[in-house]
Amino acid sequence: MSQSMLGIVVVVVLGAIWAWIGLSIARRVKSADDYLVGGRNVGIGLGSATLLATWITGNTILAAPESGYDMGILGVLGYALLGGLGVMAFAPLAKRIRTAIPNGRTVGDFFQIRFDHKNYVLFLIALIIWDVGWLLTQGLGAGILLQSVFGVPFHVGLVITVAIVTAYVTFGGMRSVLGTDFLQCMLIMVVVFIFPAWVFGNAGFHTVYSGIQKLSPSALSLTNPTGIAWLIAGPLIGIGEVFMDNTFWQRAYSLRPSTVNKTYLFSGLGWMFVPIATGSLALVALGTGFKPNPVNSVAPDIVSQYTGQLGGVLFLALLWAAIASTLAALLNAVAAIFMNDIYQRYINPNATNKQLLKAGKIATVVIAVVTIIAAWPEPMTMLSLLTLMGVINAAYIIPITLGLFWSKTNRHGVFYGALIGSIVGLFIYGNGTFDLIFVKIPVTHITWGGPYPGVIAGGFISLTLTVVWSWLQPETFNFASFRKYRADRAGVSVSSVSSEQVEVVRG
Repeated sequence: MSQSMLGIVVVVVLGAIWAWIGLSIARRVKSADDYLVGGRNVGIGLGSATLLATWITGNTILAAPESGYDMGILGVLGYALLGGLGVMAFAPLAKRIRTAIPNGRTVGDFFQIRFDHKNYVLFLIALIIWDVGWLLTQGLGAGILLQSVFGVPFHVGLVITVAIVTAYVTFGGMRSVLGTDFLQCMLIMVVVFIFPAWVFGNAGFHTVYSGIQKLSPSALSLTNPTGIAWLIAGPLIGIGEVFMDNTFWQRAYSLRPSTVNKTYLFSGLGWMFVPIATGSLALVALGTGFKPNPVNSVAPDIVSQYTGQLGGVLFLALLWAAIASTLAALLNAVAAIFMNDIYQRYINPNATNKQLLKAGKIATVVIAVVTIIAAWPEPMTMLSLLTLMGVINAAYIIPITLGLFWSKTNRHGVFYGALIGSIVGLFIYGNGTFDLIFVKIPVTHITWGGPYPGVIAGGFISLTLTVVWSWLQPETFNFASFRKYRADRAGVSVSSVSSEQVEVVRG
C-alpha cells in the first residue's frame, strides 16, 4: 500500500468511527436547544473533554511548533500561555454567563440584550469574519498534515476531512459534537505526549541541545525581543479568541451551573501542556538544521523523519482527531449563530423547532463549502492567520468583560472601542497595509508595526475608549434582563421579549 493510500485509509477509518458515533447520537436531537447547547446538563468530565477537544486544534499541534521554530523557547511558552490563560480567564465569565443568562444559546444573545443594534450587527460581522478565518486554519491543517506525512495532495486531504466532519455535525449538532469529543480528547491526550520523548530519544537530547547552541543560539534566549512581544500578545490573542468564540459560550450554556468554573479552570491548565509538548518538536528541527517547507509543517516533518511510518500513522491519528473535533465544534458554532442570530431574529422570528433545525443543517453544509473554498489557495501560514484574527479578538476582550460585570458600561464606548481598535490594530499589523487574507489595501508604510504590536494596540485602544467613555457617560443596565430573556418558551416571541426587557437608563 502506498504512503498516500495509507494516509487516506487512516482518515477514512477514523472518520467512519466519529461519523457512526455522531449519527447515532443525532437520533436524540429533538429540539433547537438540543442542536445548539446539547441539553444544558453536561458534567465536569465530559465538559472538560469537549473543551480540550475543541481547543486542542490543528493550530495547537502545527502552529505551536511553528512559533517554537521562529522564536525558540519563548515561542513555545508564549503559545502555551495563549490558549491556557484564555480558557482559565473565561472561567469567571462562563460562570456568570451560565447563571445570568440561563436561557441563552449564543454569544450573539449577550450582545443583543446587553448593548444596542449597532453593536450587535458589528459584532456579528466581526464574528463571521473571525469564524471563517478560524475554519480556514483547520482546513489548512488537514491538508498540510496529509500532504506532509503521507504525500496526499493538499486539496484531497482538505475535502475528505471537511466532508466527513460535516456528515455527522449536520444531523446531530452539539449533541453529536459532545459525543465524539470525549473519544477524540482521549486519543489526543494519550498520543500527544508520546512524540516528544520518541523524537528526542531518536535524535539525541545532547545532539539537539548542542546543535541549537551552534546553529540557533537565539532560540534558547529568554530576552529575545520578538519572543517577549509574543509573551504579551499571545495571551491577548488567546483570551480574545475564547471570549469571542461561540463554541466556548455554547459550552458555558450546556454545562451544569455547579460545574462551570472548575471545568474551565481544569481545561485551561491541562491545555497548556499540549503546545509545550508539540512545540518542543521545533527544537529538534533547530538543533539538527532541518528546514521545513512550509514552516507550519515542521511538526509532522520531524515526526516522519525520526519515528518512521508507525510514528507517522499515530501522529496523523492525533492531529486528525484534533482537527476534526475543532472543525466539528466550529461548524456547529457558526450554524448556531445563523440559526439563532440571523434566521430566527431577522428571517423567521416565529420559526418552529423543525424549521430551526432545517436552517441549522443547511447552514452547516454551506459553511463547510465556504471552508473548502477559503482554504483551497493556501493563503497564509497558520500562525500568521492566528495573529491576524487576534487583532479583532483583542478589541473585544474589554467590551465583553465589562458588559458582563459592570452595569455602567456605555454602548457607544463599546462600539467605537471595538471598531477603532480593530481598524488601527489591522493597520499596524500590516505595517500600514490592511492585510485581509485575500485582499491587501496599501495605505502607507510604517517600520514600527507588525503582528504583535497590532494585537496589543487593538486591545489597548478598545480598553481606553470603552472605559473612558463609560466613566464620562455611564449607563445603568438592569442585569435582570438577562434572566428574563427567551420568555418565548412560555409563549412570548423573541422579538417582543427583546424590545420590552432590555432596560437601560442612559446617562
